[in-house]
Amino acid sequence: MDKYVTLGVVTAFFLLAAIIGFVVAELFEERGVIRCCVELSCVCLYLAWLITFLMQLNPLVGPRGNRAIIYGLIAYWPNSLIHDEKDP
Repeated sequence: MDKYVTLGVVTAFFLLAAIIGFVVAELFEERGVIRCCVELSCVCLYLAWLITFLMQLNPLVGPRGNRAIIYGLIAYWPNSLIHDEKDP
């Protein structure tokens, strides 16, 4: 699935959830509090999803080291791949 399609579908889902919550809140006496909670929940959940989605589009590169440093770290750690003992 294309990234723009995913972005559009999830945005439409959260907009639809917010509109449905806005309409359903009219049925209750405390419609202002319910409306505020529903809208705030939709916005916060959408922002959390959007930040996660955008972070995965351009992931950060992990730490880099040359071969000598990596072998030194493996030899230094007691539970590394070189040792024959099983991890606890």
